[in-house]
Amino acid sequence: MEGSTVARKSSSYTTRLDRTLKALHDRVKEQEALLAELRATTAPIETEPSADPKAHLLQLQALTEAYKTLTPAEPWLPSRDSPLPALLALRTMDKTINETRDTIAKTDTELKETIERLEKEKADLSDAKFIQTELETRISSLRGDIAERTQKSPSQIAKDMVQEMKKKQAHYDTRTEKLFKAFDSFIDDHLAAMLAVEELGGPIVGDVLDINEEMLEGGFSAQGKPKRAKPSEDKRQRRIDQIWGPRPAENEEAEEPWGEKRAAATEMRDLTEQLLNSLMEADGMGPGAYVELKRESAAARFLVRSKVAQFHPNDARKLRLVDFGGEIED
Repeated sequence: MEGSTVARKSSSYTTRLDRTLKALHDRVKEQEALLAELRATTAPIETEPSADPKAHLLQLQALTEAYKTLTPAEPWLPSRDSPLPALLALRTMDKTINETRDTIAKTDTELKETIERLEKEKADLSDAKFIQTELETRISSLRGDIAERTQKSPSQIAKDMVQEMKKKQAHYDTRTEKLFKAFDSFIDDHLAAMLAVEELGGPIVGDVLDINEEMLEGGFSAQGKPKRAKPSEDKRQRRIDQIWGPRPAENEEAEEPWGEKRAAATEMRDLTEQLLNSLMEADGMGPGAYVELKRESAAARFLVRSKVAQFHPNDARKLRLVDFGGEIED
């Protein structure tokens, strides 16, 4: 029942639509016929104003009469049951919706750009305020120093500067000592065992964190796997001497045995000390900052991977610390 009702409504709407379309075609033909008749019976007028005042006046009078004739005429409108008004309204609504969607998309893009620009301006403003504060603090400090120095004699100023330098030197010496102690502890507690594993053919530093004495004693296979068989003490000591060399003279009286971990720790300390000394002696620049390596050790590779040191571009046997004020050489 409901289906038949929908079908009847659809058929009725189609009929009205066809009737409206036919009426529009008839209206167009009627207007075209009237226009053709008008063109055939009426002399064409000039579309541009005439330069002759009399002719121009006649043109204006003709236009006035035409408007007076057309103004009272009722415009053609579709019938009450015509679907044309609804179709026109639907077309207008669809156009408005599409234009609104385009406007929303455009506005959304502009809003995002505005928000990004606003965030950038906020960040720039924050940086500017920070710089301003620091500059004002520095200016105030300089003014205070100037005012203080103007009230002191040159000898007193020199004495104060020497005391300040000594104070800073003591601070930096204490800080350096703490850093060296922390570095030594890091080598002994963590790094030395991993360096020894890499030297013995195992994973590189950082890949294995849980290292025991059995792993260092047995060594590693060509595939980087721990060996189960343990070498004799003499063979193990020969392996240590072959990789790291014999125990240094300054360590001969140490109670701790000369094992893989201790040898790797000693090599790491010696290498970093050489690098620091060469950098200081060369003032951070020139070929003198490079240290010539006896071999490419795990310690050297670790420093390079950590971006702390770099090999010479043309000679991998030479190593230097990175100039942290410059760039790492490729």
